[in-house]
Amino acid sequence: MLRRSSAAVVLAIVMGLGFVPTAAGVATATSAVSSAVAHVNLEAVYLGPTLGTAGTPGSCGVLQCYTPQEVQDGYDYNPAYAAVGGYANAGRGQTIVIFDAFGDAAVANNLAVFDSTFGLPPAHLNVLCPQGCPTLNYTGPNGSDELSWGQEITLDTQYSHAMAPAATIDLVISTNDSFEALYLAEQFAFDHHLGNIWSQSWGGPECSFTPAPPPTFQAANRLYREATAEGITIFASAGDSGSQEGCAAPSALYPSSNPDNIAVTGTYLDLRFAPGANVSSPLVSAPATYGHETTWNDFENATLAADGLIFGVTGGAPSTYFPAPIYQLIHSITPYTCTGPTPANCSAGKPYHSFGRVSADVAYDAGVDGGVLAWMNFTSLIPAGYYIFGGTSAGSPQWSAITAIADQLHHAPAGDFAPILYALAGSPLLHDVTVGSNAVEPGYGFLATPGWDAASGVGSPNVGLLVWAI
Repeated sequence: MLRRSSAAVVLAIVMGLGFVPTAAGVATATSAVSSAVAHVNLEAVYLGPTLGTAGTPGSCGVLQCYTPQEVQDGYDYNPAYAAVGGYANAGRGQTIVIFDAFGDAAVANNLAVFDSTFGLPPAHLNVLCPQGCPTLNYTGPNGSDELSWGQEITLDTQYSHAMAPAATIDLVISTNDSFEALYLAEQFAFDHHLGNIWSQSWGGPECSFTPAPPPTFQAANRLYREATAEGITIFASAGDSGSQEGCAAPSALYPSSNPDNIAVTGTYLDLRFAPGANVSSPLVSAPATYGHETTWNDFENATLAADGLIFGVTGGAPSTYFPAPIYQLIHSITPYTCTGPTPANCSAGKPYHSFGRVSADVAYDAGVDGGVLAWMNFTSLIPAGYYIFGGTSAGSPQWSAITAIADQLHHAPAGDFAPILYALAGSPLLHDVTVGSNAVEPGYGFLATPGWDAASGVGSPNVGLLVWAI
């Protein structure tokens, strides 16, 4: 836990299973990461129990922060809402299945407070524990893991609901955060036909699969193939610690490296607000429009770097286990090497074609600077109140919500629509992210370039147009 007092930012929390925070605040994988343990992609900053200070739209002290409505404006959800009968009807008849570990007894209460804060319709939430709901003990041997997953559940449920409020959310809880337990949770969802959209905001770097992948690796891969064959769309977060994910060389995060998963990378989203617009609180929305996006890399954010606020860097790297699908193989990726602690020490290498599947298909807002606001209160060990959440964890549940609207619009499940996305790269249906890299400094990564790339995939969604094409 990192403590920093600066304007409205009271406390920075950086938690990751299998990760330890460095002095700069980046969570980096330790050499002791077990191949059987998944980690949570999550970054959050505590703001306080009440936020009534007037300010400029999108501002939380030294950081930018966004309400659900501002994100909806930025990614142009509103035409999609109009196409399905309005916002309150968005996602009706669809089920988003979210897989998390350990659980959170306060998830329904937190979601209700979040809905009340931002004026959202009530949620349709089911919590299922196919292996039995674990007894939580935040001061016990699994305490830090349970705390991390409680935060993850907060983000996953609140922002899948915020973007498609009429969709049912089935939160499926595994007894622990091993790959085996999470696989069993997913097998349960498949066997019981819970829903056609799956969200996974977790994973483990392939480099940690020593001497071999987890025992359920092949079984999980078969499950993903069977699920997509039956029309299920699966999203997986690409990671928050750069292309290396704490490894000696770039390492893809599994299961985002599995080609039946749509891998979600992260961006820094800058929204535009009308000049002179003021709000009574950061929790009050102002009309916003899309400004620009860059690859989420806090080392390349001069303001954050100057204040020592390095929260993370998006993942995205070639897999050593899965071959590149043809729609990636026809494109090149550009390596980027940083020999020192600033961008001045970085240089691009020669582009090449990766024969390994790259864990970067799409992008979404992930920076804590420019993050989303959420309410969290599930243990006295973490202050109750409003938080700015970031990380690629934010993208998987929100892309799931977009898919719920598309499935509703077309009266059919989209299944694995990654090939469609690659065909749309560079079109107005996607925001092409062409600036930045996912290299930790010093370290190795890849540049964002025009079209598809290993740092931002095909880009972020223009939702109002995209739902008609998937």
